[in-house]
Amino acid sequence: MVISRRQVHLYSFVVLAIVLPLCFIAGLVWRPTFAPVDASADALFQRAGFAPSFTWENQEVWRKPNLIKQDQIQLRAEKVFAKAGGDPFLNLQPQTDLQQPDLLVYWQQGDTPPEALSETSILLGALSGASNRQFAIPTAMQGQTGHLLLFSQATQEIISAFPLDPDLTQPKP
Repeated sequence: MVISRRQVHLYSFVVLAIVLPLCFIAGLVWRPTFAPVDASADALFQRAGFAPSFTWENQEVWRKPNLIKQDQIQLRAEKVFAKAGGDPFLNLQPQTDLQQPDLLVYWQQGDTPPEALSETSILLGALSGASNRQFAIPTAMQGQTGHLLLFSQATQEIISAFPLDPDLTQPKP
């Protein structure tokens, strides 16, 4: 390499050694701050399938939790109401980590477990891992006999069908 090129490289590295840490520190100092999520974001969360934000103190559990199991999968299911509004929610929590990809929870009316999703199946939302999720109970589902379906979007098949007690979908009396 020619001596003039070596000098250009030396000066470039010296400039970069000074400028890059300064840019990094400036980026930390001037990074934007985001406000924490408040009640104004509830509409966005509801559209995404999450229950509105309310604390455990503002909820009342209507019934003792049910353990429903099928094909090596156990779910704890309970009906929860917001004390202020009285809207019913179905609280689901897997007892072990769910290992299937892209699980969606559907509800389908009927006494027999379905073999495939139908057009009348109601999408409640996504479920993964062992996290606790709350799903709004739509009016078409309230008080009806049916099955909770765990549908893998990746494999396009029903992983498991749980019979759901109609008491868990009853509106508050």
